[in-house]
Amino acid sequence: MWNYRIIKRGSKNEPEYYYALNEVFYKKNGKPLAFGDTDAIVGNSPEEIIEMLEIMLADAKKNKPVLTEEDFG
Repeated sequence: MWNYRIIKRGSKNEPEYYYALNEVFYKKNGKPLAFGDTDAIVGNSPEEIIEMLEIMLADAKKNKPVLTEEDFG
């Protein structure tokens, strides 16, 4: 099983940590086993990540055509 979770992660730069939304994979007993190495969204707080997700969802719901790779020059 997997889902997306906010993870507080250590940083080599300032600040000493940051928050990221990552895929998290679980053992059969429900304990976290591993997380994806690519941060889906990064922020300075869990609230900032949620705010960004809300913006992304609002943008995706706008009645705009789906882009294709050919749209980019």
